[in-house]
Amino acid sequence: MRALSVILATGVSWRRLVIAGFEPLIGKGIYYGAARSEAAATHGQDVYLIGAGNSAGQAAMYFANHARRVTLLVRGDSLEKSMSRYLIEQIEGKSNIAVRLNSEVHAAHGQGHLEAIDIADRRDKTVARHACGGLFVFIGADADTGWLPEQVARDKNGYVLTGDEVTKASRWSHTRDPFLLESSVPGVFACGDVRLGPIKRVAAAVGEGSMAIAFVHQYMVREGLVRR
Repeated sequence: MRALSVILATGVSWRRLVIAGFEPLIGKGIYYGAARSEAAATHGQDVYLIGAGNSAGQAAMYFANHARRVTLLVRGDSLEKSMSRYLIEQIEGKSNIAVRLNSEVHAAHGQGHLEAIDIADRRDKTVARHACGGLFVFIGADADTGWLPEQVARDKNGYVLTGDEVTKASRWSHTRDPFLLESSVPGVFACGDVRLGPIKRVAAAVGEGSMAIAFVHQYMVREGLVRR
């Protein structure tokens, strides 16, 4: 197939955990990421979050307004390495949020819905079972862009560079400046989560999709591919 322009809107894939009992309970008490609509269902329960980044910290703060207790499970020995200081201070100020360092989920249990998880302490090698009303995983996502040609510049994690990021990486060779959502290849645009950028939200992706369409029209007119 031939085209005058291309828009990359392939999104990302959540990194998956391989844990005993996990797969049958995904969507039934175990979730990758979290929506606000799920917080109300945790009212009065003990919930656990896996992750140490800002997304996990923000989710912990929100769930703390509904759940009886929120526990952050962190593989490392510190939150400071991956979470903003302001979030750490907010978490420390919440009496119903606990942080368990050097910990990871060893197994999940439940008949039709999550009931309990086994938590392993990486320091003393012990494993203990805990009742669990919800387990939310925040370990990041990957941009599945390995299929793209090398001419389309990406960062080390596979996210497509666009606009100023292309220029900063010295990957732009055209005489004009790239459009905001244009990749290193003129006429190839990227929008949503696959694009390198700080905002990973549905609303932002939808907005960028509309912008990308407008940029395609501008590109084709400017390059003389169509008449105005």
